[in-house]
Amino acid sequence: MDSLHCVEENAELQTILKAIIIDDEARSRKALQLALNDYCPSVQIAAIAETPENGIEEIIKHKPDIVFLDVQMPGMSGFDLLSHFPEIDFDIVFITAHDHYAIKAIRFSALDYLLKPIQVDELMAAVKKAEEKKNNKHKNWQYKSLYENVRSNHNASGSIAVPTGDGLLFIKTQNIIRCEADGNYVIIYQAGKEKILITKTLGDIESMLNAKEFFRVHNSHLINLSHIKKYVKGDGGYVIMSDNSSVDVSRRKKEEFMQWLNVH
Repeated sequence: MDSLHCVEENAELQTILKAIIIDDEARSRKALQLALNDYCPSVQIAAIAETPENGIEEIIKHKPDIVFLDVQMPGMSGFDLLSHFPEIDFDIVFITAHDHYAIKAIRFSALDYLLKPIQVDELMAAVKKAEEKKNNKHKNWQYKSLYENVRSNHNASGSIAVPTGDGLLFIKTQNIIRCEADGNYVIIYQAGKEKILITKTLGDIESMLNAKEFFRVHNSHLINLSHIKKYVKGDGGYVIMSDNSSVDVSRRKKEEFMQWLNVH
């Protein structure tokens, strides 16, 4: 009797995730469904949608805990789908095959994604994270930051959206003079504006900025190439920026940096 009671109690304690799969590829939908059924017993699939439009309807109808969302779909991307929801009160695991910028933007917003073909261990890890986050308040700024950065990239608007304590801050990339690493933070120096401190790594910022416009001259420094005033030779040398700040160029980066200068 006691053992039966324990089994019932453990069943009650198990986190159950109501899930929706949204993917336009039949093979991908089936593979994900089978993997979830076989390896993720906490996931109960409430609906499977073949189109983004149908996916929106299913989310409204079922109010899921988690949505497995394909990034690339005809007519409406997974990111566009999310823009239909002012507040996102469900977890999302993005599914993508090859969209490198989308992956960078997803990572920048600290969200989960799976690469096609889906690996079981990665799927199980994503579900485990969702179980742990189920009772926590979802951070809508993560999804808003993701959507805005993807939209900016597609529209070539030349801005990035970075999270702040009370929302999102939109920064024109042409105004960024340089970015400096400060532990787990980055200081962004702008032309004619106050510097900004954000909780991102320099690698995060670098991944969101155009490599043709910005150059990592040092482990701690990322500079806007259009804001260079002067390069001073030396062991690695240093550059003087438009705000008259000096930034060292590491010896390891000097040759690559000099090649860029000679080309331009």
